Amino acid sequence: MWKALFRIGFGYLTLGTVTLNRREGNPKPRIWRSPQQSLINSMGLPNNGAQTIATNLSRKPLDTGPIIVSISGLSIQEIVECYRQMEPFADAVELNISTPNTVGVRIFQEPDMLVKLLRGVNKAKILGKPIWVKIPPFFNDKEREKVHNLVDVCLKESIDGLTAINSKPVNEPRASIGTGGLSGPPIFQDTLRIVADIYNLANGKIPINACGGISSGLDAWKALQAGASSLQIYTALVYQGPGVVSKILHGIVQLLEDSRLSSLTEVVGSSHT
Repeated sequence: MWKALFRIGFGYLTLGTVTLNRREGNPKPRIWRSPQQSLINSMGLPNNGAQTIATNLSRKPLDTGPIIVSISGLSIQEIVECYRQMEPFADAVELNISTPNTVGVRIFQEPDMLVKLLRGVNKAKILGKPIWVKIPPFFNDKEREKVHNLVDVCLKESIDGLTAINSKPVNEPRASIGTGGLSGPPIFQDTLRIVADIYNLANGKIPINACGGISSGLDAWKALQAGASSLQIYTALVYQGPGVVSKILHGIVQLLEDSRLSSLTEVVGSSHT
């Protein structure tokens, strides 16, 4: 689908999450519509495995835009090998350590384990492709401190960017594991709050990909104003269809023009005064 997706206005695509070996994911049903145009998913990283996906990516037309491949796993060795297989075919690789639906992945939210993982991946880096880390959301001071520790590790290990945030963990009795991840407009304010917090913590020294609840040009503008360098959507695409991409882009352009006109008016007003 990459040609079609780039033609409707996306600047890049994130593929995944990919694991070294094929995963069936959690038993179905595992995704549900929820109020306020949101989704709850309990997918569990279903995918065809690194080798198959690398083969598919090797056939990617040359005239498409950048592809970020999201990868994960349950051990350092598994993620490093997955990275080795994905790096030749990706423009960047995102390490997903924050999926709420695969318990074993969360071990990498411990700073010591994240250090070992990032050093292992950096050691395996041959082509110098950028590495991103997808961090979890936080909802209290203890969780905030934990995420701050992860960001500090990423800065020290020279990671190229962060994706903030993953879906919000919620109880879901319909899911086989009893939990799921909430996405869409209900988590947008959390996205803004966390993007701004991480931007301030890092003093703007690391790019942030804002992900979570963006569904309009105004949402996108607010995320950029909060400190995001790029934007990502999924749930909005489910509810509003492919036209939402153009809608968001036109909204950003209009708000940018309004901002420039406002700034120009202020400058002219000042000089006249």
